[in-house]
Amino acid sequence: MNVREGWGVEDWGPLVPAVAGIWPKVGELLGDSELPDFEAEALEALRTLDSARELRETAASRAAADEADEAEDAAARAVALLFEQHEPLGSLLAEEFDRLADRLEVFGPEEPPPSWISWQRALLVPVLYATNRELVTTGRTAAPGTNDGPLSYGQVRVSIPDDHRMGAAKKPRSWRLRLGLREDPASVSFCDPVSPMSPEKFADTARARLSEGGGDKALLFVHGYNVSFPAAATRAAQIAYDLNFTGLPMLYSWPSKGLLRGYAADANAVLRAVPAFQAFVRGVLESTGVRELHVIAHSMGNRLLVDALFDLDTRHLSPGAGRLGQVVFAAPDVDAQVFRQRLPRITPQASGCTLYASSADQALAAAARLAAGPRAGQAGPGIVVAPDLDTVDATRLDTGLMGHAYVGDHTSVLADIHGLLRQKLPPSKRFGLTSVPHGDGAYWSFQP
Repeated sequence: MNVREGWGVEDWGPLVPAVAGIWPKVGELLGDSELPDFEAEALEALRTLDSARELRETAASRAAADEADEAEDAAARAVALLFEQHEPLGSLLAEEFDRLADRLEVFGPEEPPPSWISWQRALLVPVLYATNRELVTTGRTAAPGTNDGPLSYGQVRVSIPDDHRMGAAKKPRSWRLRLGLREDPASVSFCDPVSPMSPEKFADTARARLSEGGGDKALLFVHGYNVSFPAAATRAAQIAYDLNFTGLPMLYSWPSKGLLRGYAADANAVLRAVPAFQAFVRGVLESTGVRELHVIAHSMGNRLLVDALFDLDTRHLSPGAGRLGQVVFAAPDVDAQVFRQRLPRITPQASGCTLYASSADQALAAAARLAAGPRAGQAGPGIVVAPDLDTVDATRLDTGLMGHAYVGDHTSVLADIHGLLRQKLPPSKRFGLTSVPHGDGAYWSFQP
């Protein structure tokens, strides 16, 4: 399969399945220094081919279809050339391509082999974590459980199917590109054993990642109630991927029981986690080379964040320490009045603070009934509007049955956070938001 003159788009059918078929050998044949760059080039080329094929499928006119055909042919040639420039990968790809093309002759164009359509790609996103969950040893491995323990550190990797929903940023070097069967990489999954680290190795790893990526930013996710450690790591990776965040993804996981009936236990556990979380934040800002730490806390995780920052002023750490960037309070399960009272100690520490709230959040409505008091993540007449806080009302979005996980699931909210974190846009410049007058100033609302 050399790049042949005169070929059209119909001739390139086996190309992507052929790439997937030989992908396991790519890591064997390329060295550790060469592999990340090759993966990045391959990912960009495959994404370009995807986009060209989508244009061809949606072309509304003959002229548009012809233009899309040319774009797809050029994109396919670019994929093939990339492999041909790295022999013996080019020869291996040619052999696999010809093998699949021969099978097409047998099966006919209407029934390609099942393996043609079952290959998909994924990115393995490494997440550095800290936790005060007790480490539970099973066999030779240790993983965070559900009970309290000392502060510990480590790394996990999460497989994210690559559909580049928020754009096509070049992947960080530490993110591995993976091609395999649909049931393997096509769903978000916690995919390898936890790798515990000493605090020193954690800091060294963070510095190395930041150095190789050419940046100095980290994105910390703090989960809410009823969340297991694997689920928390998966969400942290998914948010980093969806936001095209090319800095350092991080997770802080406190000892949630991961049970629907564990609300009271979780409410106590999150408060006990405050000293460990403060120590972690202090260490990240002072010892890892992170200059700007963005934080997204969800639901009950906001109790941890609010209490920790109320008593820890990150502006007065050791000389040269990093600073808080954007702090996002996502559907916070925090007493609304307590939240208002503590904000003046928190907002000066960050580059910006944003609150996402909704009147359709049934989980927070239930929490408000239990606590006999409104939650900071609820909108409506009591929506929290305060100085130096951008409040965004997501009520008008379709946020599902419970309406509580919209910050990680809804594309409009993710796009809004993307504009906040990646483009540093104020609400007035972000798409789909309108200003709403309020007695305490104004807030912002998504348009349906």
